[in-house]
Amino acid sequence: MISSSKALTITGYKFPTFAYFGKIGSYQLQLNPSELSVSVGQKEDKIKDADASGNTLTSKAPIFLQRTLDLSFTIDNTGVVPNVPDGMGFFTKSLADSIQSLEELTVEPVVSTHRPPFVRVSWGLGDISFYGVVSTFKYNYTFFDSYGIPLRAVVTMQVQDFDSDGASLFQSPDITKMPVIKEGDTIVKLSEEYYDNKKYYIKLAEFNNLSSLRNLKYGAHLEVPPIR
Repeated sequence: MISSSKALTITGYKFPTFAYFGKIGSYQLQLNPSELSVSVGQKEDKIKDADASGNTLTSKAPIFLQRTLDLSFTIDNTGVVPNVPDGMGFFTKSLADSIQSLEELTVEPVVSTHRPPFVRVSWGLGDISFYGVVSTFKYNYTFFDSYGIPLRAVVTMQVQDFDSDGASLFQSPDITKMPVIKEGDTIVKLSEEYYDNKKYYIKLAEFNNLSSLRNLKYGAHLEVPPIR
């Protein structure tokens, strides 16, 4: 059996801050993968804004490195592996239960945010840690019993650095928004823009752990939570 500290773990979060309070749950691999593949490429974001007449303006943001993690692993319920796959019910011994629990952590939209989870893939004592969103989730059943019940499957996932264009998905007033900071933005201006009231600027700065009210980085994200 793989100890919890040595098993590759996939953790789902509601928000891209990857904070504990937004954690959905974790899935530990039954069998660690033989390899991990990471590709790196350049990505240029575009920031959309509007002028006084309401016309859409598009400006270029800095070029970022886009990292993509390809991950493939086996889950086995034949009894050959001492520990059963993570996410299976106590009484139910179904491989589908394990896959479903992983889907809920990685690709199924979160009710409160209306978008898929953000995930962290970690392995070892902090040596490997990858943050992003799952762009591809695929599983193949490779072994069945005499009744046609699947006993083994190969799961393939592709995880990308979360897309800064995803800020456009946060439009509902009752969910967290993730705007891209543009040149000339201030914490007071953003408070007034998203809350229709500038009095929340201190709370907004505290929520984002800003050491200074002027500490806004062009091209970065600011988390704007709903007012409860």
